[in-house]
Amino acid sequence: MDIKEKISSEAIEVMRYEISEAHGNEVFFRGIPDEKGIVTEVIVLARGNKTSTPAILKGMKKGEVIIHNHPSGYLYPSDADVEVASIYSNSQDGASYIVNNDVTEIYIIVELINKENIKIDIEPYFAKNGMLSQIFKGFEYRDEQLDMAKHIEKGLNNEKTVIVEAGTGTGKTLAYLIPAIEWSIKNKKRVVITTNTINLQEQLLNKDIPIAKKVIQDNFNYILVKGRGNYLCNRKYYQVNQGELSVGEELSSSQQDQIKKILSWAQETETGDRSELYFEVDRTVWELFQSESDMCAGNKCPYKSECFFLKSREAKKKADILITNHHMYFSDLSIRKEIGFNSEYSILPEYGLVVFDEAHNVEKVARDYFSYEASRYSFTKIMNQIYVTEGKKKNSGALEIVDRNIIKNMADKRGILKKYIEDIHIKHGNLYRIGREYFDHLIDIFSRGEVGVFTFRAKKEEMENSPFLNTLNEYRENFVNKYQNYIKEVRKFIGELKDTEDKMGYIDDFSRYIDRLDGFFNNFNFVHEFDDDEFIYWIEVNSRKKNSKLVATPLKVNNELEENLYLNLDNLIFTSATITIGDSFKYFKESIGLPNDTLDKVIHSPFDYDNQMVVYLPKDMPNPSDKQFMDEVGEFLKAQLVASKGKSFVLFTSYQALNYVYYTVRDELKKNGIDIFVQGMAPRSHMVDMYKNGQNPVLFGTDSFWEGVDIKGDQLSNVILVKLPFKVPSDPVTEAIIENIQAQGKNPFIEYQIPEAVIKFKQGIGRLVRSKTDKGTVTVLDNRVITKKYGKYFLDSVPTKNIKILSKSEILKDIMKG
Repeated sequence: MDIKEKISSEAIEVMRYEISEAHGNEVFFRGIPDEKGIVTEVIVLARGNKTSTPAILKGMKKGEVIIHNHPSGYLYPSDADVEVASIYSNSQDGASYIVNNDVTEIYIIVELINKENIKIDIEPYFAKNGMLSQIFKGFEYRDEQLDMAKHIEKGLNNEKTVIVEAGTGTGKTLAYLIPAIEWSIKNKKRVVITTNTINLQEQLLNKDIPIAKKVIQDNFNYILVKGRGNYLCNRKYYQVNQGELSVGEELSSSQQDQIKKILSWAQETETGDRSELYFEVDRTVWELFQSESDMCAGNKCPYKSECFFLKSREAKKKADILITNHHMYFSDLSIRKEIGFNSEYSILPEYGLVVFDEAHNVEKVARDYFSYEASRYSFTKIMNQIYVTEGKKKNSGALEIVDRNIIKNMADKRGILKKYIEDIHIKHGNLYRIGREYFDHLIDIFSRGEVGVFTFRAKKEEMENSPFLNTLNEYRENFVNKYQNYIKEVRKFIGELKDTEDKMGYIDDFSRYIDRLDGFFNNFNFVHEFDDDEFIYWIEVNSRKKNSKLVATPLKVNNELEENLYLNLDNLIFTSATITIGDSFKYFKESIGLPNDTLDKVIHSPFDYDNQMVVYLPKDMPNPSDKQFMDEVGEFLKAQLVASKGKSFVLFTSYQALNYVYYTVRDELKKNGIDIFVQGMAPRSHMVDMYKNGQNPVLFGTDSFWEGVDIKGDQLSNVILVKLPFKVPSDPVTEAIIENIQAQGKNPFIEYQIPEAVIKFKQGIGRLVRSKTDKGTVTVLDNRVITKKYGKYFLDSVPTKNIKILSKSEILKDIMKG
């Protein structure tokens, strides 16, 4: 075969040069093909010698070519070549070639084949007389649902990214679920469906997927994906069972009792899934048992054949549909970022399509997972896992376990190793003390003796001109120096133990905790530079909990998502009830870096909002900036909630405002037989259950109750929004985004603050009408919707024309009439 049928002349010249520069040694290239499949561009992945499979695959994107030379001139592939080619071909439709050093001959391990995308047809399911209506007597045909399903069908058939805003009542879950399953079955590729809330996951698992099972003729499997930390590690279990605990704090009698119960359960469980436990296990206790990627012994583990996490991975591989949440999905993506999109070490197996439901949360969750953080809490925890230097648990930890189980059985080396341990004890104590001094200094500087949580944006130019940075750098230099002295000694010690028999993995555990400390300092040093324009740097101190932390958060996530997701996957679906501003997806697409050639569609709710919803805007409320505002809110809420007999969500934008109003109205409401539920008195799901069973209930909530709560019927008949949900401009991330938009000559209020607030506003209003029979009122106590020009953005997002601008007394009369 003529090599130029596969690789262009220009690319061949580049490869010859790079192989020459490597002195004829092996070079791995990333080959980027044109539309005809000819490699026209090559990028060096690795030079000099063979690298591991993950290292090679990390640099590759979907549908490209791995090319490397065999210096011997013998081009037949080795086992390692075949392994790499197989993994890349199966997961990313990629090819693999071998060439000689002159790049004149070629061997094709795997051809570059554009696998045909098999098209789907969903009309038979959703049509008026389709399978859904035939199989389910209560099925209600909806034009909106069919419209959405056809839109998704078009995107999947043309391998285009799809964005859909679907109003409440559209039936959006089935509208994307059935096309996704059809596509999965026909194309033999796995689908990931990720949501932001547990409620939606439960709806998928308990309602929508069972419906799809009945109407789809072909068989398919599905599974809820849980994180590795939900599974029991057998090796840890055996260590704890033998009395080896690496925990840096004193355990209470309750925690000790939980350990006994877990040890008993571990002998019986077939899945090792934490959810099987019949009690709420303490986090500190479960950490002693949970499976962790960085603590996994891998092939060296004596209990690998019994591993519950590996069994769960096998179950995931057999599933066609994986249900997960955004946090789990981006946790997986962050792993792929580090070791390549195709990796056996990722949480999720390979997949060909991902559906983001509740997609308005994608940017926030992605930003969290691409951030770097170093805190007093995490430093203390890692150091205590290695060795505890103070408190009741003094002289415990992984180092002590190694000393007790390994060193004491090595009489020939005991003197040398014992000296190492004594030196490490001293250096460990010094590092622990200096590190705590560093973080305590942050608490002293920023709390100034006050109790609370304080944040500070760390701008490099301001920090450099501040005496504070010089002082902080002195603390940092001392901290890093102590770490370097410590880590040098520890690595020598580990080197002395490298050939020691260690069936239970005690040395490996100690070594992995040291790796965690390395990771901590990598984060610490990156954040402390305050030097990357793509990141927002900030410091947070919590004087109440005696914690401080340094954080670097990406200014934008578009580059991260493009590099780690969009370039690796052709099929993406984003859907939500609230991702447009005035029917435009522009803000959403720019926020997560989606290109303009996506298939976009707004599908409005089939609900009759004009008859189901009344929106009240009291025209005589003071401005939120007025000192009297919160007092006026409290007085009006007393009257309104008594008039409506409760049955209300009152949504705030801060805990401070919530608490102030709660104590203002509490006695009056209780006197009138109204049950009050305040965010924080129980977990959210429990709060919702309590509300549903309450007598004339009223719930006071902040951020998490503005969305993801679904209460149908008369029990929730009123939603009251105290203030427009603008982000706090002093928040470090918000402040930096505002500055970045200003630097581009744009208006951040119009470009960022209003869109974010409108999306949240739509979510809050959306708590009211959840079915065709629901009716009720929405009251917006923030008069800026009628006094400010930008108020029209909020009013335009209200789904009803039934908006009443009245005085407070007139609103109360109207409610009493209703």
